[in-house]
Amino acid sequence: MSEQTNPSRRSAERLSPRIAEELRGLVVSGELTGGTKLRTEHLAARFGVSATPIREALMTLHGEGLVTFEPGRGFTVVPITRQDLLDLYNAQAHLAGQLCARAVGRFSDDDLRTLWRLQDELIGAIEAKDPAADRIEFEFHHVINHVADAPKLRWLLKMTTSHIPFQSWHVVPGWAPAAPEDHLPILRALSTKNADAAQMSMTAHIMNVGDLLAGLLAERGVLSDPAESGETTPKDVGTA
Repeated sequence: MSEQTNPSRRSAERLSPRIAEELRGLVVSGELTGGTKLRTEHLAARFGVSATPIREALMTLHGEGLVTFEPGRGFTVVPITRQDLLDLYNAQAHLAGQLCARAVGRFSDDDLRTLWRLQDELIGAIEAKDPAADRIEFEFHHVINHVADAPKLRWLLKMTTSHIPFQSWHVVPGWAPAAPEDHLPILRALSTKNADAAQMSMTAHIMNVGDLLAGLLAERGVLSDPAESGETTPKDVGTA
């Protein structure tokens, strides 16, 4: 007889990835700063769930290096430094550049027309100060990554981006003029089927936006100075 999974266990397995994603977002937004102690009972009340999916989500973040865990003392948010962020974007830039180069030989005329349409929509949304610019930017990269037809590279890219789940690019100072400008050499390289230029242009684009994001997060006080990261006074996360 096969062993049946407990219903509460199945529920926890469904909930924990979503909770982990939301907790990453709280860390990146600065709501959960380095040194904050994370109480499972407080987080369970905040998310309206039992303690089980909270613990599983926190263990996921522990495996990613975003929180520490000490038996008897629980989980604590690890301070994020500017170098941490730039390291993640360096990895992301390399993978995105590889995907863009792979896409060169697979791009159809319809795919190129789709990218140019998205480029025009992005410019329009930015000029209108429309938050839809974030969605359009995502779609622009989504098209390239899927045309590349390299599932393992896409999976690795997803792993790097999941560590910094930032999606509100329209609020990042400097992003609005930079993104469409960065897209132009990418579009030209794809149009002329120049794989080297496609890779270099995409890599430069990702590194550029990563640097812009680092500036915003430093301004918000999210990023820690390495010299101070070990001296953060622990505090308990609230239940709000």
